[in-house]
Amino acid sequence: MLYKTILIDPPWPQSLMGQWKRREKTATKLPYPIMTIDEIKSLRVRLLADTGCHLWLWSTNAMLPFAFEIMHEWGFNYLAPITWVKPSGCGNYFIHTTQHILFGYMEKCIFNRDRYKPTVLHTSIPKRHSEKPEEFYSLIESISDEPRLELFARNKRKGWASWGNEIDSDIQMSEKRGDKKL
Repeated sequence: MLYKTILIDPPWPQSLMGQWKRREKTATKLPYPIMTIDEIKSLRVRLLADTGCHLWLWSTNAMLPFAFEIMHEWGFNYLAPITWVKPSGCGNYFIHTTQHILFGYMEKCIFNRDRYKPTVLHTSIPKRHSEKPEEFYSLIESISDEPRLELFARNKRKGWASWGNEIDSDIQMSEKRGDKKL
């Protein structure tokens, strides 16, 4: 099946630094396995995308240069960043209170739904690490057509196909990561 919308929050190769004061504990490791940049690039996202597919690619601030490379490697054209302004953050040299989702498209830039939306969203604190706010799903659903796919999903969502290691996946991915198939 080819998708008109693909949302991806890859497990970026990052280390945690600083404290999450709102949680009153120091983060020591990510609660999921990470991938290298080359492993993320090798995902066959291009084969899942229909002409005009909208790609929504999450990136941390530190991974932004790689996110642009990966988007290009997968065959998508970059159009705009959407910035999530979080109520708190963590970091070593700067306190990162933003995260970005890069918007791109496959071959043709097609908008059959809403457009002219702001590129900044302010939301509440997420329930758990890496969980994205409901406001972003609502934004994506208002702009991007079905069928929709979320890769590295942490929860299943009505109207979306999902793939991830924390859910019962709706699709199979054939890329290998170490001894595991993606």
